[in-house]
Amino acid sequence: MNTQTQIPAAEAFLAHASTLNPAPTHMVFPAPLTSERISWLAAKGVDPQIAALDLEMVKMKLRDQEEGQGWSLQQTDEAELEYKRWLTLVKRHGKGMVPTNAIDLFWHQHILDTRAYVVDCERTFGGYLHHYPYFGMRGEQDAKDLEAAFRRTQALYQEAFNETLGANAGENCWHDCESRCWHACSGGKD
Repeated sequence: MNTQTQIPAAEAFLAHASTLNPAPTHMVFPAPLTSERISWLAAKGVDPQIAALDLEMVKMKLRDQEEGQGWSLQQTDEAELEYKRWLTLVKRHGKGMVPTNAIDLFWHQHILDTRAYVVDCERTFGGYLHHYPYFGMRGEQDAKDLEAAFRRTQALYQEAFNETLGANAGENCWHDCESRCWHACSGGKD
């Protein structure tokens, strides 16, 4: 078959196919992370490299009523600060940092953006930051180890940021009312 006749046929097919499922004419993206926001996060003690991670798509998803958490803009901004502070602790101290419920939800959403998460981890930690969701669930001693790891995370948070890590006002308690989660990271420094 002649390639000259194949090209018009292919173009005709593609033109017809595009009418069946037209490409979106307008896609909504959040505004990119601003240099002012990066500076503000860094002033709050966030590692500058972590402050510069653009998580605006993650925040947009968390605000979504149907597919996200239905959080407000203020809630996502606060959760971003806490998540980036937690990542700062992970970068400084390695594995075993126990996130709060809000931080864990933000982390889950970041992980779900697989391509961005892999790139962000590689740039920030030099490799993938794994999530181990079973810490504290494997018996009495494991639960005690979770408690100790959370207390260590709280102490390091207080030392680094001169603020208390704990339950946020209005946050639902699903593990305990200190708002820690069952999970700890299993990546970074050993």
